[in-house]
Amino acid sequence: MQKFVLLAIENTIKHFYTMKNLHYVFASLLMLIALNVSAQNQRALMFECFTNTGCGPCASQNPALDALIDANGDRVVAIKYHMSWPGANDPMYLHNTQDNDSRKSFYSVNAVPHTVVDGTRFANVPSGLNQNMVNQWLAIESPFEMRMTHQLNATQDTITVFVMAKASADVSGSLKLMVGVIEKEIHFTSAPGSNGERDFYSVMKKLLPSSSGTSLGNMTAGDYVSFSFKWALANVYNIDQLSAVAWIQDGTTKEVFQACKSTDSFTPFYNNDAAMTNVSNVKDMICSGIAEPKAVITNFGVNTITTADIEVLVNDEIVKTLTWEGNLQSLASATINMDEITFPVELDNILKIQVTNINGIEDEGEGNNIASFGFDGSPDNTGKTIKLTIRTDNNPQETTWKVTNLDSGEVVLEGGPYEEPNKMITETLIIPGDGCYDFTIYDAGGDGLTNGTGLYGMKAGSTTLFSGSDFTYSESNEFSYEVTADVNESQEVTSIYPNPTSGTINIVESGENTVRVFNMAGQCVYETVINGYGKIDMSNFGKGVYAIMIGEKTQRVVVE
Repeated sequence: MQKFVLLAIENTIKHFYTMKNLHYVFASLLMLIALNVSAQNQRALMFECFTNTGCGPCASQNPALDALIDANGDRVVAIKYHMSWPGANDPMYLHNTQDNDSRKSFYSVNAVPHTVVDGTRFANVPSGLNQNMVNQWLAIESPFEMRMTHQLNATQDTITVFVMAKASADVSGSLKLMVGVIEKEIHFTSAPGSNGERDFYSVMKKLLPSSSGTSLGNMTAGDYVSFSFKWALANVYNIDQLSAVAWIQDGTTKEVFQACKSTDSFTPFYNNDAAMTNVSNVKDMICSGIAEPKAVITNFGVNTITTADIEVLVNDEIVKTLTWEGNLQSLASATINMDEITFPVELDNILKIQVTNINGIEDEGEGNNIASFGFDGSPDNTGKTIKLTIRTDNNPQETTWKVTNLDSGEVVLEGGPYEEPNKMITETLIIPGDGCYDFTIYDAGGDGLTNGTGLYGMKAGSTTLFSGSDFTYSESNEFSYEVTADVNESQEVTSIYPNPTSGTINIVESGENTVRVFNMAGQCVYETVINGYGKIDMSNFGKGVYAIMIGEKTQRVVVE
């Protein structure tokens, strides 16, 4: 297309190059430039193939399918999903049952062999394909240009895939970027299944970040996206055969708009392009108005990044600016600590970290400069019963937790470790006073509560404040608490038990004393006099937190 445009411009100039017709030259140039801007891109077809090592027709049809794929080089991109039938022990299915089953369900595949081309152009047995059909489909231009490459880390146990795409036309729908790590060739000395096949190609190892892909939303001409995905290798026969493929697809209509393969001859779209991704170290719920966020900056451009100007915003208000300095080569990443930021907290909050300039000039690759993280502000939990629920995992002895008053830094409550695995534990937390508190749960094993069916959650009354299970060594959130109105707590009562209670409490206090019970609104709901010892049936007042005042002493009691 570029050669055509240049030739057309040259011919136009030769034909019109007189002073009299100079305005025609400019008009023609503008028309041709506009034509070039809206030009489409050469298409690569996406072949998604379904097979199985126990399938006889697969063994007979796969060689011709593989030859057709090879004959078209980079113009045909392939990935093969292995199914659980007819041979249940296909090792390439068993290596990743979830992703294989997901694509089977997406296309409603119920028999093998089966090949889908570009999602909607063809869906049948691969013997129905031929070069003429491929040629016709290749002639259809694509509204996207895609580029990708991949890298293995120094220890050869993790692959990172880099994908970039740019739209040359408006495309709307449920657009998704699909990325797959493949093993280009797998050769067995003896057939792993009953159909006799020993050679397998373009075998899917992992879909990144998952089989759901990455949502892109609607894209307009000129829009640009870039992504990097990591995968810790598993069930790979030969790491030298690892590669990656990617395609842009409508998740509703299933139409594939463009596809590409990973290549060593990869060149980024822009010279100066920094992407900000992966905001971390921010709690899901905050009441303190303080955070210390981190973010990953990745160089998706050609030029090395030595400086980056960065803004941190909360609810679209700039709360911090800084300049990062380093030496970030193309496709390299670095984690940047934003240090402490302070901000007013709303019920719903958005934290954004964005790159504005790199190397002293404006970033060319718009669309990947901002990383966002949403978090909640803690609601006012006035006098509500605070309950912590933990379902232990297979290693309960690794689980502990603590509650810290963020104003004083004092640890006011703590619990664990536990003894019984996979057991549901509910604890009522007696919060000692008004304030903003941090709850942190720890796992000494570094795998959160995911080793089994573990989870945790905190409730204020009937409202769940936060919950989780998937973390490493620790996870933190904040919550606010306010005791009651118009009740002053002083020194502890000698003895009130049991607490929490579902019925009667016992009060032991020397001498004769007036006992008052206050609800969360600060209203006195009960009054009596005891002499050394007394009982009160708390179930008469309903569930919640109450303040028991004996003379000048006050203690809270939880009624469950």
